[in-house]
Amino acid sequence: MPTRIAAVLLLFASLGAGQSPVFGVLEEFDRIAAQPLWPGFEPRQIPVALYDGFNTYLCRHPAPPKEFQPLEDHPGIFVFAGRHPSMLANTSTGIGGITTATVTLDAAGRNQAAILVHECFHVFQRQRHPSWAPNEATLFTYPVEDLEGLALSRLELEALRRALAGDAACWTGRALKIRRQRFARLPADAVAYERGTELNEGLAQYVEGLAAGRKELQFRVFGPSEVRQRGYLSGEALARLLDRAAPGWKLKVERSLDALLPEPAGANCDFTGEERQAALREAQSGLDALRQRRAELRRMFETQPGWRIVVQAADGKPLLLKSFDPLNVERLSEREILHKRMLQLGNDAGSLEILNHGSMTTAAGAHPLFGGVRKWIVTGLEAPPEVKRTGNRISIATPGVKLLFTGAEVENEPQAIVIRLR
Repeated sequence: MPTRIAAVLLLFASLGAGQSPVFGVLEEFDRIAAQPLWPGFEPRQIPVALYDGFNTYLCRHPAPPKEFQPLEDHPGIFVFAGRHPSMLANTSTGIGGITTATVTLDAAGRNQAAILVHECFHVFQRQRHPSWAPNEATLFTYPVEDLEGLALSRLELEALRRALAGDAACWTGRALKIRRQRFARLPADAVAYERGTELNEGLAQYVEGLAAGRKELQFRVFGPSEVRQRGYLSGEALARLLDRAAPGWKLKVERSLDALLPEPAGANCDFTGEERQAALREAQSGLDALRQRRAELRRMFETQPGWRIVVQAADGKPLLLKSFDPLNVERLSEREILHKRMLQLGNDAGSLEILNHGSMTTAAGAHPLFGGVRKWIVTGLEAPPEVKRTGNRISIATPGVKLLFTGAEVENEPQAIVIRLR
């Protein structure tokens, strides 16, 4: 089929009754990205890919892969029919060997163009400040059940909120004192994880807010396991305080944001005894809710009606992590992780991928995920998965799940397929 005809057909497939939202997002992105957001950051020079629910659009890419077709009347925009395999999340990833910002458009209420700026900033970070990325393995061993540490984290956030709302110097000083007290309770890798998340996600959130013209931060109470989510907010809050207290900080930041904040001498503001007791009570309530939620999540996962697939790795040959969504995971036990949205695993025998569906992993090593996976389970599949055999290769492609392995044994059980790898 001629390229022009193919492009037109792809365009009509994505437009439906109206124009794809991609073009409006790109126009708004160009407008807000023209602002001075960060020294050396030029978001309009970064390749981007957007999925609108129908097709994937690639823009400003120096060498679009051959599966992308040029789009008629839209110079510099290329289109792929459907969801491109790279479009797994709002993130930065390699497309055609080039690091590209990727965004899936939705109606979540956030400014989609500003989200694109956020993801472009991640591309910039990877190129200019690769050390800012935290070690995500730490997320699964972070001591989330420390009652006093959780209470202190809530007081610290409240101090940051008060610093942004009023007496900045005094409450910034109090927040830093609480942070030192809290960090003294944490292992070194957990402290590094928090600071790395604030640099990585907190600063991307801060730049997104600048681009969108966001005036105020929306503070909230975080659950015990929402360590990563908390870093988005605390990082942006620290960056806003640095704007006030330490001009030129963007050219100095290296390993942490809090180290750049000046701590005033003789700060008199503090929390009352009742406020501290309330923080402890709220922390205990949060821990109780966490334990109840984990038990309920396990029950719901295990009792879902429908079909299930079980993949059992061979001894000494665990499935290794290729990709996951750190914002949509829940640790159920010391060895089990519930993945609520996306996961990719693989080894020499093959690979599996699940998207927009829950699954559970059981650890093969000491770490609950990063030491390899011994067993992977997905439940609640509506239709019986069809196992295809080609020589000694087996594959499954059912909505949300793709699986391909060589030299595996397949066992059929009531409403379950068990795959044992060799």
